[in-house]
Amino acid sequence: MKIIKVINNNTVSVIDDKGKEQIISGKGIGFGKKYGDEPDKDKIQKMYLVTDSELRKRLIECLTEIPYEHIKLTADLVDYISSHIDGQLNESLIITLSDHISFAIERKKQGLEFENPLMDAISDCFPKELALGRYCVAEIYQRLGVELRGDEAGFIAMHIINARLGTKMEQIQDITKMVNSCAEIADACLAGKINKNSVAYERFLVHLKYLAKRLFKSQELPNVLSRDEEFTDIIKKKFKKQYKCAKHMQDHILKNYAKTISEDEMITLSIHLKKISG
Repeated sequence: MKIIKVINNNTVSVIDDKGKEQIISGKGIGFGKKYGDEPDKDKIQKMYLVTDSELRKRLIECLTEIPYEHIKLTADLVDYISSHIDGQLNESLIITLSDHISFAIERKKQGLEFENPLMDAISDCFPKELALGRYCVAEIYQRLGVELRGDEAGFIAMHIINARLGTKMEQIQDITKMVNSCAEIADACLAGKINKNSVAYERFLVHLKYLAKRLFKSQELPNVLSRDEEFTDIIKKKFKKQYKCAKHMQDHILKNYAKTISEDEMITLSIHLKKISG
């Protein structure tokens, strides 16, 4: 492993033994080093293999501008988040989250804290991400002695949701609101007879999240189910109440987001609604 660039005293860029560029950090790892030197292995605290060149550039900027203790804490938090969540997270999370956490800490020092208007919706629709956000807030206090308000857990959760779904940050609010409103429509249509602690309900929420993601990315499911007219008719007749509920969701989404749910999505929603309504 050879150093190709000293970014600062705590961060260097290296070429590893497989010829891949990595960024490594550790207290004093860049001090007194130059191009071609080997990094002190006992000082390595974190290694970042970022495959996207633009993200690598942003990470270097982040490592240069943000205090090392904030970066180290965030890297540990991202590792924790990754180990407690299903699926792969976008590799940009270390960048967006470290920037957010560092800025939140600076705002706290200046007495500036913001309310998160989506806290209730995030709690209902993304409980796992919110729990991870709360863990992060607790760790920030434990390790840095900075006590952030509870709403900050919601903002951190939004970054996790973004990294999980691969959406743009500005879309997270719309996705959260859409999922929450559809869940409320389901509750109203099914007369409150939903077991919200069931596995079926959790799968229903997961489906809504990915439905919202597809809608905001203009991606549609291939029309496979709706091609089978006999099957479609059976669903509409047998799950009449559920299909009607899905229609309410379709109308709501069209009216509020100018997005259209396909017939395949309608059938899939009806099946999920049947499962959560017993």
